[in-house]
Amino acid sequence: MTDLKKLSVIIPAYNAAKFLVKCVDGIANQTYENIEIVIVNNGSQDNTLELCEELKAKYNNREFKIINLNPNQGINWARRAGFENASGDYVTTIDSDDYIDLNAYARAIKVLEANDCDMVQFGHYEVYPDGRILEEHKCRPVKADNAHDAFKYFASVILNSATLLWDKVYKRSLFENLQWPKVSYTEDYCTDTQLFAKVQKFMSIDESFYYHTANPDSVCSRVLVNRQSIEDFITGSKFVTNFTAKAMPEFLPEILCYSVYINFSIIIGLITLYYPEDLCKIMSRDYKRMNSELKRQNRKLDMNPPLSSKLSRKQRVIMYLLANCPRLYYAYLKTRLTIKKLTGI
Repeated sequence: MTDLKKLSVIIPAYNAAKFLVKCVDGIANQTYENIEIVIVNNGSQDNTLELCEELKAKYNNREFKIINLNPNQGINWARRAGFENASGDYVTTIDSDDYIDLNAYARAIKVLEANDCDMVQFGHYEVYPDGRILEEHKCRPVKADNAHDAFKYFASVILNSATLLWDKVYKRSLFENLQWPKVSYTEDYCTDTQLFAKVQKFMSIDESFYYHTANPDSVCSRVLVNRQSIEDFITGSKFVTNFTAKAMPEFLPEILCYSVYINFSIIIGLITLYYPEDLCKIMSRDYKRMNSELKRQNRKLDMNPPLSSKLSRKQRVIMYLLANCPRLYYAYLKTRLTIKKLTGI
């Protein structure tokens, strides 16, 4: 055991008593032996904190840290507290309502060390709360030997799916001097953008280890339905755009394209006046900046499949109008809401 480098597993937990035992059992029983479990109780109002103490006593053969944040600081700052208190050579994170294959970390670290990587990524399953598999998300096997190639992979991933923090094992040194915007939506996006700009060797492997529970009460399931979610998106998107413009400007069009697409998805899905005018303006600005940057770089976006293929013809027309006439859509939305209020239709 002493020959194995230590892995710190960060678990942000908010009102997690219903799921926490299964999550921690999966970590404590990993075949990789040198593991430190770091649970960040993020202002829970149930018995999560008491359960943490019970699990610490149960698994006294594992290093176990409990960090108590009160009041709730949001998931991003909970993770920050976990990473700042981690003592492992390697780090990873897992959401408290998820669980992981018992061989996951042994396998990931074996790949990481055999290839002298700073970061290794694996696939995951979407599962129902009862354990039935909904969908598997495999990784395309990739090896990058510098930050430019790693960020190129990252940019391609966000255009076609999403970026996640919990589907990877990292060298802890990558987390030095990171910025942590206080957001609970786009938090993975903000962190992974910085990590992919720093990583020197990266691998993704065609194996799935992580089980992400489709939990209707989780933060991810409630995104974009309230004012705070939209504020978080605006804050996170601005942070990533500014960071990329300085650190990896050659990939700024991809970042702007992602912002445009998500903005568009939010706007057409809103039956509310939560920030639609601001979102329309942001989308218009990013759309024009994206095209200007592509023209300057004399290239097209390298996407597979193309972004336009995700949209119907009607949606493409609406996107064009939103990008070029944002106030027109805002006026339409106000009229639509007035009619609905008067007629109920």
